[in-house]
Amino acid sequence: MSVLRQLYSLIISDIWTTITSLLIGYLVYYLAKFYYQYYSLPPGPFPLPLIGNYLNFRSKHHWDYIMRKLAKKYGPIFTVYLGNSPQIIVTDPVIARDVFNKLDFTGRTQETFLVRLIGDGVIMADYGPNWETRRNVVHAAAKKYSNNERLVNVVVDCVDKTVETMLKTIGPNKPIKPSDYIYLTFLNIMANSAFNENYNIHDQEFQLIKHVFKDILIETGISLFFWEYSKLMKCLNYKLIDKIVENFHKIRELMIEKLKNHYLDYDPCIERDFCDTLIAAKNNALLRDVGQGEGVGDSKQSVAKYLTDDKIGLTVFDMLIAGTDTSYNTFQWMLLFLANDLMVQKKLRKEISDKIGDRLPTLDDRQRLHYVMAFISESLRFRNVSPLGLVHKAIVGSKIGDYIIPKNVKVSVYQGFILRNDSNKYWTNPNDFIPERFLDSDNHYMINRLQQTAYIPFGVGRRVCLGEKLAIADLFLVLTRFLQSTQNYDIVLDSYQGFDADPNNGDSISPSSYTIMFKS
Repeated sequence: MSVLRQLYSLIISDIWTTITSLLIGYLVYYLAKFYYQYYSLPPGPFPLPLIGNYLNFRSKHHWDYIMRKLAKKYGPIFTVYLGNSPQIIVTDPVIARDVFNKLDFTGRTQETFLVRLIGDGVIMADYGPNWETRRNVVHAAAKKYSNNERLVNVVVDCVDKTVETMLKTIGPNKPIKPSDYIYLTFLNIMANSAFNENYNIHDQEFQLIKHVFKDILIETGISLFFWEYSKLMKCLNYKLIDKIVENFHKIRELMIEKLKNHYLDYDPCIERDFCDTLIAAKNNALLRDVGQGEGVGDSKQSVAKYLTDDKIGLTVFDMLIAGTDTSYNTFQWMLLFLANDLMVQKKLRKEISDKIGDRLPTLDDRQRLHYVMAFISESLRFRNVSPLGLVHKAIVGSKIGDYIIPKNVKVSVYQGFILRNDSNKYWTNPNDFIPERFLDSDNHYMINRLQQTAYIPFGVGRRVCLGEKLAIADLFLVLTRFLQSTQNYDIVLDSYQGFDADPNNGDSISPSSYTIMFKS
């Protein structure tokens, strides 16, 4: 028996020795591979395995504050490890334009948290015929709708109802927290524009959408930033993540259903909203494809599989979440800026009064209201709400400057830094809010040639934001009508915490909570 025990112990010992050796070997291989990659990519803070540069971002400040310090330290191209994988950050506008105009960097990583939330409609779809086909349809629809005068009536109605609600519910000369009211305004603009529906602040569907799109993401704070990139962080928070994803899926299905319902009374001669515009653009794409594909095989089927109603419905979801979130946060900043500086507010009101009076604003008024347009542009520059944009992916091995970037590595343009960088040649006094920088000597709105290089609030390159024109149209109409609707009052700040980004919002750059008053 003692011999058998000794033999058994020897075998067990050999097995554990083998397993330990294999684990040590794998660990050595993993670390060697990890740090070989680190030293072969552009410079950046030293990462740790699994957590990357997580410790660099543990701060009371918003992650954008930390990222700015890294950009100043490491230069125009640097690397951060948000989790276990590297991300290349480009902070020079000339390099950014060159990089993101290349086909090489048009991909999207499909394993990210945002893809689980949003799906692969257009925004998060990887490069390929799937993305390209739907992008063309959405681009055609968005371009057409952003010039549609129906948008004016939608915006005017939404703004007037919001101002009326604020004054009736709270009243003049009393503190008002505008956040939820602003959110309701932009959600209604998007919902009315997308599928011809309106919400009030107590509607169950509005409360669900606001909870999922806004409240939950704010509650998660900086965690959201790392869920996007770190598998370890996602594993540690998997229960909460699964709950958030489930809620997002409910709204995705709701948007797809709203598109499908449009077929019940669809009339190609009447375009009631963005859903109708998408259906028309989809039908046109299919017709063009049939014409081009005659005698070349089943071309219609090749396009049709990318234009299913479920996939097109995801683009309605894209529009709702992206259009609401970015415009809402931008207008929060705009309202804070004009309430903080009564001289700026008076200039805006005077121009509106002199040029269009009390009549409803139109999209053509952008050619008349130069200071309004300059104010919007400066707001987008001064506090860009999506400073890193959406992450790109190298679809092939390529180069950025002198650095070889392997396939599948993530790449971002740091547009927020480019728009407000105190060490480049593009902006004078970049940390000051100066709408006049976008006016020429005749006080006409103009983005000069030097500014054009660095003015990229909606990104740059082949995957620039498709909703740029619609967002500008919305912000112009909302701001103009909001000031018209409150012409009997001065909008003043009751309380605010400065112009630093709210550190509790890991999703975007938003102001900390503030209150205003309509002072009579």
